[in-house]
Amino acid sequence: MERKFSKLSIILIIVGIFIAYMVFPPINITFGKWSMIAVPIGFAIYLTGITLGIIAFIKREKGFIKYISLISILLGVLFVLFLSHIFGGEI
Repeated sequence: MERKFSKLSIILIIVGIFIAYMVFPPINITFGKWSMIAVPIGFAIYLTGITLGIIAFIKREKGFIKYISLISILLGVLFVLFLSHIFGGEI
Protein backbone atom coordinates (compact mmCIF):
# COMPACT_ATOMS: atom_id res chain seq x y z
CA MET A 1 0.00 0.00 0.00
CA GLU A 2 2.98 2.31 -0.08
CA ARG A 3 2.95 5.16 -2.59
CA LYS A 4 -0.66 4.50 -3.54
CA PHE A 5 -1.81 8.11 -3.39
CA SER A 6 1.29 9.55 -5.06
CA LYS A 7 1.09 7.19 -8.07
CA LEU A 8 -2.61 7.86 -8.56
CA SER A 9 -1.92 11.57 -8.15
CA ILE A 10 0.60 11.61 -11.01
CA ILE A 11 -1.74 9.63 -13.27
CA LEU A 12 -4.69 11.95 -12.61
CA ILE A 13 -2.55 15.06 -13.10
CA ILE A 14 -1.30 13.86 -16.49
CA VAL A 15 -4.78 12.80 -17.66
CA GLY A 16 -6.36 16.02 -16.38
CA ILE A 17 -3.81 18.24 -18.08
CA PHE A 18 -4.21 16.36 -21.36
CA ILE A 19 -8.01 16.61 -21.28
CA ALA A 20 -7.97 20.28 -20.31
CA TYR A 21 -5.48 21.24 -23.03
CA MET A 22 -6.78 19.01 -25.84
CA VAL A 23 -9.12 21.60 -27.35
CA PHE A 24 -6.29 24.10 -27.79
CA PRO A 25 -3.54 23.89 -30.44
CA PRO A 26 -1.25 22.00 -31.09
CA ILE A 27 -3.35 18.99 -29.95
CA ASN A 28 -6.72 20.44 -31.06
CA ILE A 29 -9.01 17.43 -30.62
CA THR A 30 -12.59 18.69 -30.92
CA PHE A 31 -15.96 17.10 -30.27
CA GLY A 32 -18.19 19.65 -31.98
CA LYS A 33 -20.07 22.15 -29.88
CA TRP A 34 -19.32 20.19 -26.67
CA SER A 35 -15.56 20.63 -26.95
CA MET A 36 -15.25 23.40 -24.38
CA ILE A 37 -16.85 21.24 -21.68
CA ALA A 38 -13.61 19.22 -21.67
CA VAL A 39 -11.74 22.18 -20.15
CA PRO A 40 -13.51 22.21 -16.75
CA ILE A 41 -13.69 18.39 -16.67
CA GLY A 42 -9.94 18.12 -17.26
CA PHE A 43 -9.24 20.82 -14.69
CA ALA A 44 -11.40 18.99 -12.13
CA ILE A 45 -9.44 15.77 -12.76
CA TYR A 46 -6.22 17.77 -12.37
CA LEU A 47 -7.41 19.24 -9.05
CA THR A 48 -8.31 15.73 -7.85
CA GLY A 49 -4.74 14.67 -8.62
CA ILE A 50 -3.37 17.64 -6.69
CA THR A 51 -5.60 16.74 -3.73
CA LEU A 52 -4.27 13.18 -3.76
CA GLY A 53 -0.73 14.57 -3.87
CA ILE A 54 -1.46 16.63 -0.76
CA ILE A 55 -2.90 13.53 0.95
CA ALA A 56 0.27 11.60 0.04
CA PHE A 57 2.35 14.41 1.50
CA ILE A 58 0.32 14.47 4.72
CA LYS A 59 0.51 10.68 5.09
CA ARG A 60 4.29 10.89 4.54
CA GLU A 61 4.46 8.32 1.77
CA LYS A 62 7.92 7.22 0.72
CA GLY A 63 9.43 8.36 -2.53
CA PHE A 64 9.93 11.44 -4.63
CA ILE A 65 6.74 11.20 -6.70
CA LYS A 66 4.64 13.14 -4.19
CA TYR A 67 6.91 16.17 -4.62
CA ILE A 68 6.52 16.07 -8.40
CA SER A 69 2.74 16.16 -8.06
CA LEU A 70 2.96 19.14 -5.71
CA ILE A 71 5.35 20.97 -8.05
CA SER A 72 2.73 20.66 -10.78
CA ILE A 73 0.55 23.19 -8.91
CA LEU A 74 2.43 25.76 -10.97
CA LEU A 75 0.84 24.24 -14.10
CA GLY A 76 -2.61 24.87 -12.65
CA VAL A 77 -1.80 28.50 -11.96
CA LEU A 78 -0.42 28.91 -15.47
CA PHE A 79 -3.53 27.26 -16.94
CA VAL A 80 -5.85 29.66 -15.11
CA LEU A 81 -3.74 32.60 -16.34
CA PHE A 82 -3.84 31.12 -19.86
CA LEU A 83 -7.64 30.88 -19.81
CA SER A 84 -8.06 34.37 -18.38
CA HIS A 85 -5.82 35.77 -21.11
CA ILE A 86 -7.63 33.91 -23.92
CA PHE A 87 -11.15 34.78 -22.81
CA GLY A 88 -10.29 38.28 -21.60
CA GLY A 89 -12.02 37.87 -18.25
CA GLU A 90 -15.30 36.75 -19.84
CA ILE A 91 -15.38 33.10 -18.83
